[in-house]
Amino acid sequence: MPPASPRVTTVAAPPVDLVLGLDLGTSCTKVVIGDPGWKNKSYAVSFGPADGNISAWLKPTRFGSETNLKMRLMNDPASDQVRNYLACYLAEIIRDSRSWFEANGPLDYRRREIRWSLNLGFPNKSVKGSRLASAYTEIANLAVALASKPEISTAETAARIRRQELVVEPFVPPSRVKLYPEIAAQLAGYVNSPYRKAGNLLLIDVGAGTLDVSTIILHGNKEHDIVSFHFCDVQDLGVLRLYERRMKELEKISSGCTKFTMEHFQDGSRPIPENVKDLVHRSTPSVEIAFDQVSQLFSKEVLDVAHGCLGRFRKSQRDAHLTRNYDPWGKSLRFFLTGGGCRSSFYKGYLAGGPLEERLLTITHWHPEENRRRTYNEGLRLETLPAPDNLQNFSKFIRSDFDRLSVAYGLAFGGENLMKITSATRT
Repeated sequence: MPPASPRVTTVAAPPVDLVLGLDLGTSCTKVVIGDPGWKNKSYAVSFGPADGNISAWLKPTRFGSETNLKMRLMNDPASDQVRNYLACYLAEIIRDSRSWFEANGPLDYRRREIRWSLNLGFPNKSVKGSRLASAYTEIANLAVALASKPEISTAETAARIRRQELVVEPFVPPSRVKLYPEIAAQLAGYVNSPYRKAGNLLLIDVGAGTLDVSTIILHGNKEHDIVSFHFCDVQDLGVLRLYERRMKELEKISSGCTKFTMEHFQDGSRPIPENVKDLVHRSTPSVEIAFDQVSQLFSKEVLDVAHGCLGRFRKSQRDAHLTRNYDPWGKSLRFFLTGGGCRSSFYKGYLAGGPLEERLLTITHWHPEENRRRTYNEGLRLETLPAPDNLQNFSKFIRSDFDRLSVAYGLAFGGENLMKITSATRT
């Protein structure tokens, strides 16, 4: 009698943890799905055919005819109506993202149990103890519930769930729904790249609605990479606000003279006109004067915000040292300029093209002549956020646009894998 064959025990493969990194923007939303454990890869979610530009990875932030949802929530976090609209919008994004991954992700994921998490970007430096954070948390959990039942995703259904008149079992439990500051998530790819450098950093993000200026020190210890925010400011000085100001001033001169409405640029894929002739049907001397004046006033506000943060940052660093001649920046200060609005020549010109650097000459040891500063490598040193190697299905032809996805990419690491955040000041 032949010996019995040995019994083979089949061990089930462990589940895979995937993270929906969701960057809710003023004009458009971006999603990256992260697999930080099994494959250590991330997948950029596209919402349409890739036509050689970034637009396929941008989803306009609107629900039906309802637009400007993020700014409306920030202005009134208690609004039930806006919360419901945003939850429905995010539910659509979540469903579309999961469907995209099922159709386009690697086939071996289909043989594994997937446990989903949601990491939603938050527009402030801290997620603790604010009405806006409470609103974001409720909206995120509500969106997951709605996404679990596609047939009931309406604003009225969202209201019924909020009133606890309808119970839905979400595919992401509340314990796996997290908020994380957008501006810190934006640095996650850089901090985890071979290009990272510790020390002082200026990060200016030009969004559709806001200009976000942050002065930061990157450092770390044996347990954590640490992003320490110092002086920060967020103002309604984004690229759509620039267009809105210009349009209103020109319409005062000549009603109906402008070619485009605000909605024309709302989805973030179209650049705003850079000069007056592209903005109006017919240019006149009075219209050109008004355009130049409103642009100059707006540029002063932009520079004031950036210069104010930097001035306070440098003073606090000097005050913390006993040596009177201590120079915290030395020859240069590293600088990231990011966001969809930074493509505008207006913002590039004022923030990276010289005027901001010239304002800093009174508080630094940099040479007053621009050509000497270039020779001595002094001043603001503009750097580019490097596109990570593990980001899949993002066209190599538009990798220079990675900063548009950098927040979603960072969020896709999962909250427990991201840097520790500290804040040296509230301003």
